[in-house]
Amino acid sequence: MKYSVTLPDHPAAPEEHLHLQQTCDAISREIAEVEALTGAKAGVHMDVQMKEDPDQQEEVTIQLFRLQLDRLRQLSMAAGQAYFARLDFTPAGASPEIWYLGRWGVLDPLTFDSIVVDWRSPVANLYYSGQIGPMDYTAPDGRVTGELTLKRMLTVREQNLISLFDSGIVSQEAYLQEVLGSVSTDRLREIVTTIQAEQNIVIRHPLTQNLLVQGSAGSGKTTIALHRIAYLLYTFQKTLKPENMMILAPNPLFLSYISQVLPDLGVERVVQTTFESWCREAMGSRMPKIRRESRLEKNLSLPTEDRLSAGRILRMKGSLTFMEQLESWLDRLQTILLPEYGFKMAGVVLMDRNELETVFLRDLRHFPLESRISELKKIIRRRLQSAVSALRDRYAEMTEQLVQRTISSMPESPVRQRKIKELYLARDQRYAEIDARSEEYMRHYRERFPVLDLLSLYRSFLEETVPDPADRERLLPADGTLRSEDLPVLLLLCRTVYGVKTKPMKHIVIDECQDFSPFQIELLKRTNPAATFSLVGDLYQGIRADEGIRSWEEWQQPIFANQAALSQLTVSYRNTVEIMDLARSVAARYPIQGIVETRPVLRHGENPRIVPTVNDKERLSLIVDQILAWQLEGFHSIALIEKTENQARKLSRALPNELHAHLLSESDAEYRGGVLILSASIAKGMEFDCVGICDASADNFPEDEFLCRILYVLMTRPLHRLTLWYKGILTPFLSEKA
Repeated sequence: MKYSVTLPDHPAAPEEHLHLQQTCDAISREIAEVEALTGAKAGVHMDVQMKEDPDQQEEVTIQLFRLQLDRLRQLSMAAGQAYFARLDFTPAGASPEIWYLGRWGVLDPLTFDSIVVDWRSPVANLYYSGQIGPMDYTAPDGRVTGELTLKRMLTVREQNLISLFDSGIVSQEAYLQEVLGSVSTDRLREIVTTIQAEQNIVIRHPLTQNLLVQGSAGSGKTTIALHRIAYLLYTFQKTLKPENMMILAPNPLFLSYISQVLPDLGVERVVQTTFESWCREAMGSRMPKIRRESRLEKNLSLPTEDRLSAGRILRMKGSLTFMEQLESWLDRLQTILLPEYGFKMAGVVLMDRNELETVFLRDLRHFPLESRISELKKIIRRRLQSAVSALRDRYAEMTEQLVQRTISSMPESPVRQRKIKELYLARDQRYAEIDARSEEYMRHYRERFPVLDLLSLYRSFLEETVPDPADRERLLPADGTLRSEDLPVLLLLCRTVYGVKTKPMKHIVIDECQDFSPFQIELLKRTNPAATFSLVGDLYQGIRADEGIRSWEEWQQPIFANQAALSQLTVSYRNTVEIMDLARSVAARYPIQGIVETRPVLRHGENPRIVPTVNDKERLSLIVDQILAWQLEGFHSIALIEKTENQARKLSRALPNELHAHLLSESDAEYRGGVLILSASIAKGMEFDCVGICDASADNFPEDEFLCRILYVLMTRPLHRLTLWYKGILTPFLSEKA
């Protein structure tokens, strides 16, 4: 095993170098032990599938084997970077302790002593929340008080010790700036080495409590939400399984962007999906066709008045009031759809209306409507069979009486025999008629109920509850076109009528939650009654406020009954001071009450450039020059952002092929780095080394709160460089800065 012979310039470097060697050796021994136990190889993926209906022993065996594979995967990742910090802590009245913190805990397989403690362990709070001096943390056995005498940040790469920083405000800032100042990768990064105190509070918020997180642009809210999942699975590993945790992201492209964070943290099998995909899985083949379109993209092209009018309808459709109206209508529907006079055949009452209501509305109330109709059919069939049996007995008795009367009234003769035979034939014919009639009755059983088609039900609901025909047309066009905003209504209808197939979740994380409607959140909550929620978003980035929320109060009381804590992440770790100052000046034009102002980490860079252009040809030339200049500086991910998809496609066609620029769309299943062209509708949540906003003119971004939010989102995407081009007059949001 090779180790670097060039040590950092620090007096403790030789000691730390030796300890790193010993730790790497211990990790190698544990890897060998797990490999021998499982037959697997470190670094080689092995998937284990469980049968649909395993017995208890099989399930336990598979789960234990999966745990061993997860452990091997973690150890193989720990082999290159064993730890990132050292803590020297002396508990009150006890001997000093030395802790090394890593992404995964490591035990010495010979002594079972802890060599590296997991970043999620209780003692790690000393690193994330503590300074040198008196400190305490909460351990499983209670609160531990003492003194933290050393807090050392260590950079380890490929088993080599690269750098050391000892605690202190200056050194911590230097370490943070070193990490934040690096060039980005193709994916969102895990940040366990740089988690700050306010982020640590969010990550370690109790599982049993709902959490709302207002996170400013660049505050790391997406990454923190993913780290919270990893923390909860570590802390509650005996009761919480990855399969029972779900994160909802805005679109498939964003899922690809964040896809590697959880595996890098050693977490597999967490459900990562979008709201539409969750609805599709829940409804299955019953989900109607949804028109594929980006509503945000559409809004970017609409005149202000048309956008506000459409927004009013969308807010109505996504409100709790609309949900309550639908539930009230469904309550009435279950009574209305029952046969008016109950069930009766051949004068025999199988179930009268009063009993029917008792059975259907009370006894079977836990079933969806279609299942209730099916369960009721079983009851009616049994009663019909009893009625048929009673009729057969009656006809049998009548026939026997007639036979006996014939025998006593007529002497033995062929005529009497023929008469008796005719009586039995008549009886059998009546039997056949009764059986045929009962079969016919049950064959037409379902016809006694109306057809429960989701689209027809949706239309009937609107006709009864929305008096204005124009509003009804806006809510559901006459041609029956359904869009993504109709999904909550469709899912609630499907859940009530047919039932839905959803995996029970214990914790749900929603990213960019400010764009979710109250209807969506309440529906998720009711579909997962045992789940708690972590909702992360930024009201300043509420660019779908026509459907989402405008204040956190819209959820706190109506949905969570004031049982959801609100935490604010106020520091931006993404942008340089210069970029954030300019972005804040844009956001300040439309302030939001109660939201703490964002402040950036003290990391300086070049001032954003605002560049006028004479025409499209000059603008294209300047864009190409800027891309080449950024590439010469060594930057990897470069985003060129246009306001609309049409503008992005036009730019994509105009750029030289040798730039290898890739046009991104919301439906892309894979995120890649390099030179990217994208519209404003999909930029939110992502970050890039450099960003060029291709048209910051007043024509493209006139004075409008919605467009102000859009521009703020775009300006907060870059880590290092920001350039804005414009033709004609600069947008009023930036006119004072030009």
